[in-house]
Amino acid sequence: MHLNYRVIAALLFISSIFFNCYPLLLATQEEEKNNTTTLLGTYLLLIGNCNTGNGLWARDLTTQSSVCVPVQLLYDGTNVQVYKELSLSTNYNLVNFGEVFDTNIYGKLISTFGTPSDRDGDGKIKILVMDIKDGATANSAYVAGYYDPVNYFADNFLSRIRSNYAEVLYLDGKELITSNNSDPNAFTSTAAHEFQHLLRFPRMYEANQTDELWINEGTSEVASDIAGFGPQTSRLDCYAGRESRCLDGINGVSLMDWNNSSNEVLKQYAFAYVFLKYLYESSGTTEEQKQNFFRNSVLGVNGIRANSTGSLMSVFQTSSNFQSTALTTQNSDIFFRMYALITGYSFGLTNFTAVHQVNSSGVTPDILDLTDAVHYYPLPTSLNRLTTNPVLPTTIKTTIKQGSTNFYTTNTPAIDNSTSRKNFGRVAGINNKGIFFWADSPTGFNASIRNRKESGEILTPVQTKPRSLKSVIGTEGDGNRFPICGFEFTNGLVHTYESIPVE
Repeated sequence: MHLNYRVIAALLFISSIFFNCYPLLLATQEEEKNNTTTLLGTYLLLIGNCNTGNGLWARDLTTQSSVCVPVQLLYDGTNVQVYKELSLSTNYNLVNFGEVFDTNIYGKLISTFGTPSDRDGDGKIKILVMDIKDGATANSAYVAGYYDPVNYFADNFLSRIRSNYAEVLYLDGKELITSNNSDPNAFTSTAAHEFQHLLRFPRMYEANQTDELWINEGTSEVASDIAGFGPQTSRLDCYAGRESRCLDGINGVSLMDWNNSSNEVLKQYAFAYVFLKYLYESSGTTEEQKQNFFRNSVLGVNGIRANSTGSLMSVFQTSSNFQSTALTTQNSDIFFRMYALITGYSFGLTNFTAVHQVNSSGVTPDILDLTDAVHYYPLPTSLNRLTTNPVLPTTIKTTIKQGSTNFYTTNTPAIDNSTSRKNFGRVAGINNKGIFFWADSPTGFNASIRNRKESGEILTPVQTKPRSLKSVIGTEGDGNRFPICGFEFTNGLVHTYESIPVE
């Protein structure tokens, strides 16, 4: 059935008011094109309000709607194009940045995580440097960069969230560039972090998976190191509680159960960075072996991707430096032991000959000798800052959460086998110093009992409503989850802030 041309004219008039940027590709070849679609598409391409069409879609993060950003192409390399918002004024050498990303960062990260998708068929990723619309004010937190997976899908001009149907990274051209004055790697390390998300998202989508947030973000944190911008001392100091915004460090903070509205988010990014960095360094003795582990975690090996804690341990078992005699072949035990080691190391503990582990709910703890694990998986030199600046706990925790560690210096917590649950653990040091932890849930958070409250030395269950890790990732109307990352800066040092929910 054909529309009346008066109706089409009215539609064209309305579109001229509401759509001021054309997509790089309006539709895939598979989409049916009738006369109306063709006429509307031609109009948007030729008469769109972005003048010559030199514009890219970006999100206004305050309204969760797309805006057209007129752009200028500054660098066109083999693998990368760098665009600048036309109205943006900056003294930062974006051409040099493009060359560094094109010839250095790009190669290192695709060697680690695989090649990017190529939705627009040009074989390049686009980096748009703009004043990100995040509602930031003077001295407030701001979004320094993000990857928007909506660009992986064909554009829908009726949607308020528009797609460039191309591989696009967004970097802030104001506060982020200013931060380079005190942290020269801020801009480039942000780009590397976001590039991991761009490389990872198609693998998630193709596998119909949403990777656990701590794995995705922790991997992006390590990606900045792989690109040459680590180790990240601000992350390590936040982890240890030696940074002004991270007092008490990871004491009592869950590695896995993230809440983007919590003041613990910065600590959780630091925790994810340290744990994933430890796994990365432990997976091999050469850079090639380590990169192969991370590549398998994203792309998959033997049909398994690292989309959950359990599957991450499965992929770790395929790494070249995996030692089953030290870690066993059970994912939950592997996670428990590696978790015990890294959190113990970071508190200055050296004796792992008598680690307590509750193997199942309500049983007496087993005593493990992890001497072999210490031999094979010591604290890597890249994390040596945790030796000189260990975790500095400031409060006594009266609750314990899955995926968290309580650091203590007095009053060793007892494990009551009548109420204890699987993978409670304890590593004791001298002078009543030690850690008490719950390294559980290797297949993700699905339990109805999420937290346990400590009353004196007795642990009792507390019923709480299950909250998926993925609840911090919003959904588009068709159900696809679209994570967007941001960064926050304090005193000029780069700090990953949180994932911003997308409606």
